[in-house]
Amino acid sequence: MLFVVNENSGNGRGKRIWAKVETRLRSLGTEYDKIVTTSESEALSQVGERMARGKLKAVAVIGGDGTLHGLLPLIASSGIPYGIIPSGSGNDTSRAFNIPVDPLEALAVILAGHTRKSDLLESVTEKGVKQHTLTAVAVGLDGAVAADVNASRYKKWCNRLGVGSLAYVIGLFRALARYKPRSLSVTIDGTKHEFAQGWLSVISNSASYGGGLRICPQALPDDGKLHVCVVHSCGVARILMIFPTLLTGSHVKKHRYVTILTGTSVSIGASMSMLAYGDGEPSGETPISAVIRPRQLDFLIAASG
Repeated sequence: MLFVVNENSGNGRGKRIWAKVETRLRSLGTEYDKIVTTSESEALSQVGERMARGKLKAVAVIGGDGTLHGLLPLIASSGIPYGIIPSGSGNDTSRAFNIPVDPLEALAVILAGHTRKSDLLESVTEKGVKQHTLTAVAVGLDGAVAADVNASRYKKWCNRLGVGSLAYVIGLFRALARYKPRSLSVTIDGTKHEFAQGWLSVISNSASYGGGLRICPQALPDDGKLHVCVVHSCGVARILMIFPTLLTGSHVKKHRYVTILTGTSVSIGASMSMLAYGDGEPSGETPISAVIRPRQLDFLIAASG
């Protein structure tokens, strides 16, 4: 069993959580290997080496959505069970699979070895940037929010205070101060939808993104579908009214400025390029296309999950 530890996740929370986890592993007498890393390239290289040596029992990440995302090119379709002990800012993947927040409870899930087949979202840009994503690809305003959060100092402070999700709220207000909506086209399963004033569009494989915002509340990581949410045809004041409803997912019922679409293939274009972020990591710019890849990942979950 291989543990990949991102010590920098959650502003150093990953390092502290791994210390607890390793103590428990030793007390249980569990045989394990570990990779301690601070970069995606280093993690990819070292995990690739371990996979080349022989079959791994499982790979578990101590980190956040970004750390999980970085290893998907290796783990997808490998048949190796994949899991997480969450220590990031948003932790939307662990939320989607009902992974406990407590690290020792999450470790118990890993050690039990129960898996659930998960779909993957596969995206590609016009420039050939191709990625697998577990949670969602955010395009437009929310892509701008992700970019602001990732480059900020306030993210570190929010993590230090144990309120990592607050960073995305701060990022929203900062992005709104300079972001302009643009005409947007979303084609899903061959049917084109036009939006004259598109703020954002999110292609989801799970219900939440951005640290618990229930952008597509009906989405499940194993339903074989892509769920798309488009926010459009409104001003900044309306965006601020819609935002709180994302916490419960009620935006899908209460606002004519929100359109929900479902299918297996999606393409998004805009009058001006829009940033795209998958699992909170850069995925290029529009135009961007995505398809669902069913049952590509054996994700470690609780037996009743």
